[in-house]
Amino acid sequence: MADGVCKLTGSRGRFVDSHLLPKALTKAGGLGKPLMQGGKGRPPTTRHSSWYDNRLVTRAGEDILAKLDDWAIKELRKAKLVWSGWGPMTRLPDIRQIPATGWGIRELSGVDWRLLRVFMLSLLWRAGATEREEFGDIEIPSDDLNTLRRMVLERTPDPIEFYQTELTQLSTMGFEHNHTPIAMTKTIPGLDGEPEYEVPHFRFYFDGLIVHFDRRPIDEIIHRPLGELVLGYSDTLIVTTVTYQESFQRQNLELIQAEADSWMSNRANTKKSD
Repeated sequence: MADGVCKLTGSRGRFVDSHLLPKALTKAGGLGKPLMQGGKGRPPTTRHSSWYDNRLVTRAGEDILAKLDDWAIKELRKAKLVWSGWGPMTRLPDIRQIPATGWGIRELSGVDWRLLRVFMLSLLWRAGATEREEFGDIEIPSDDLNTLRRMVLERTPDPIEFYQTELTQLSTMGFEHNHTPIAMTKTIPGLDGEPEYEVPHFRFYFDGLIVHFDRRPIDEIIHRPLGELVLGYSDTLIVTTVTYQESFQRQNLELIQAEADSWMSNRANTKKSD
């Protein structure tokens, strides 16, 4: 492995393999059972775990990230925020369903949400700092990237409005797969006569959990506070839920599958013509 400067700590040393999304939250449901990967015009492939970078951090930096990962994985599973914490269940029982929709909410406590936000910010930092092409959607200004780096090193979640973080989880079990983070914009309906507004965000997905990082300026976010929907805002966290069948995740996976089928069909036709 090559030597260089750790992008997290700034110290020199030998680079080590570092997973950009924790391996334990992205592996398939059994030894030797791969996950599907594809999209954005790339040929379909399979992976047994998530993406890693061997020029991101040295051992000192990886130890910091690994310690944070280990803690977060245990807490996410204990709170049943990820599929790998469900055991034999295929559906979440503790949600308040919104009538006639696939949506609901969970109200959770008993977790250090501020530290969990630091973990989520570490994922955002990794995605922004890596040069892997699969993470090309996550373009973060250098000043913001350095702020994220310091927040991870110092384990501080403040200011909460900086890349404000919200969680949505799939409330029914679905197809296991890897999904690279993407940049999106969602439209929020206006309340009390106010006009609707758009929220640009980075969307991460792993193990049935969806994470949105708000990309708007802090001043704009403060103008429309979301309270307990925001990770780290208080001791209570409100998580929105959606069934796998109704989710963007399923729709996007079907699109990837269609792209994969098209790629394989074109490849077969090319071989025939040869």
